[in-house]
Amino acid sequence: MKNRPRFRNIWGTLAVTATLLAGCAGTSPPVEFYTLSSLIGLQQEPHAGAVGQDIAIGVGPMEIPKFLDRPQIVTRTSANRIEVSEFHRWGSSLYADFLRVLADNISILLGTNRVAVYPWGDRFDPTYRIGLDVEQFEGRLGEYVQLDVTWTVTGREAGETLLVKKTKIRAPVATEDYEALVAAKSRALAALSREIADEIKRLHNASSPQ
Repeated sequence: MKNRPRFRNIWGTLAVTATLLAGCAGTSPPVEFYTLSSLIGLQQEPHAGAVGQDIAIGVGPMEIPKFLDRPQIVTRTSANRIEVSEFHRWGSSLYADFLRVLADNISILLGTNRVAVYPWGDRFDPTYRIGLDVEQFEGRLGEYVQLDVTWTVTGREAGETLLVKKTKIRAPVATEDYEALVAAKSRALAALSREIADEIKRLHNASSPQ
């Protein structure tokens, strides 16, 4: 009978601990989801100029660093340190979102609906194929987004490399929140889209009979 107070204290402690844990779980912030925006979503005007429906463009495949290709949004806190946010995530995946928006932008910029994301079906035969190797696509909240990518344009013939180019784009992040960070990523991707569209238009014009 002497041990009853001790057991009562143990059960009381367990009850308090359970209550505190339940309280902590109840105060976790909700997960927020984000997507990149195309030129239409950014309300930006195209500049490259239409080339017509006589060409088809395949976008992809793409290489992306494994530390970026995850559901969580990644930010950089120093040269050697990144932060992975559990409560700010991509609506689909960064890989799929990047290619989707790039294809949308190129379609808008060149005025053609014949743009497909890799892998495309057997019935789609691209005049130009855009392969990408993304080396960096992250940034710092309230500071900047950095997009470093090497991209290649190939023709219909196997191994016909028409252009290889390395692009580095830095876009400012207006405020210290993830929505501003993703908006800056969209602007950086829009700038890359314009550069690619300009080069495709130049290549196409150069190959067309005068």
